[in-house]
Amino acid sequence: MNRTQPLHVLNVAETIKGGIATYLDTLEHYSHDFNCHFEYLIPAAQTDQIASRKVQPHGYSRKGLGPLRLAVAIVRLARQRKPDVVYAHSTFAGVALCLAKPWLGRGIKTVYCAHGWASFRDRSKLVIQLSRIVERCMSYIPDAVVNISRHEHEINRRHGFSKKNILIQSTVLDRDSRGQAQRQAGDRLHVLFAARLDWEKGYDILVDAIHILQKSRPDFVYHIVGDAVLGNLKIEKIVADNVHYYGWVDHADIDCYYDRADVFIVPSRNEGFGLTVLEAFRSSVPVIASNRGALPELVEHAVNGLVFNCTAADLAEKLNELDLTTLRNYGRAGRHSYLDKFSPAQFVVSYQKLFGQLRGSI
Repeated sequence: MNRTQPLHVLNVAETIKGGIATYLDTLEHYSHDFNCHFEYLIPAAQTDQIASRKVQPHGYSRKGLGPLRLAVAIVRLARQRKPDVVYAHSTFAGVALCLAKPWLGRGIKTVYCAHGWASFRDRSKLVIQLSRIVERCMSYIPDAVVNISRHEHEINRRHGFSKKNILIQSTVLDRDSRGQAQRQAGDRLHVLFAARLDWEKGYDILVDAIHILQKSRPDFVYHIVGDAVLGNLKIEKIVADNVHYYGWVDHADIDCYYDRADVFIVPSRNEGFGLTVLEAFRSSVPVIASNRGALPELVEHAVNGLVFNCTAADLAEKLNELDLTTLRNYGRAGRHSYLDKFSPAQFVVSYQKLFGQLRGSI
């Protein structure tokens, strides 16, 4: 193809609420830098989650024949829109892409990003081994596979995943520094959680930690942003004057919640990267994160936050030891970590290289 012509990329996802929506918005933001024209095949109920009008809604889920139906939708839309690249985001969209690839034709390149491989999740050894076998096979089917963290990339290389796997560390767009506000004054310490209220994100761990701390630290105020998506956890919402629930909020408004926070909590049981950690760091908010997945790559213990062992007791202990002076120091270090190690500039250069290679092979 003409190298000056924009690359037409069809992004496909089974669900985008949360981190994937942030990731897609970042890609869209840099579309001119990539010389790409992006379209999106995403759930009809979530089209308001990304800042683009070039959206094709679908109604398929991971249940039953959902991946097969999504594969059919990919082939149908690809024949109508004739994209240069189909880019699948998350495991079930990846399965659909692998099913669709033989019917896409040689002229269409394919890319897959798991946004957290299933074989890294907190499951039995047998399930992990079976997941890794399936995912290793999947890694050979697309033309390129994006790993979002060094943690996953290095382990996948050791386990024989395709050499088409490349590392592009995730990032988030920086905010306008003029919009940053001072933390709330007073002797209360404000704790923020922003994620799906699902098992994977460790919402129940946070709830148990709050119960432990309610008597010993009545000065804590908890702000909980998000709601259940997968429905794999019995949701307990704490009824107390110092616990506030906001549901899902527009991503454009998320910085307002970081501005209220003294510390951000990420109690995830598995995390392919952890975009919300970078959202906190860019706002100079320190993070307490579990020791799972890629999170210890982002959070340096006692430098820009704390790492705990993914139990409610240890999270409560770490929170109980906090003071505002230490948190301010961690927050400044978090801002430095974002700028120095996870800036959008590195993300842009990596994707320019990937899209350039795909453009040259079409």
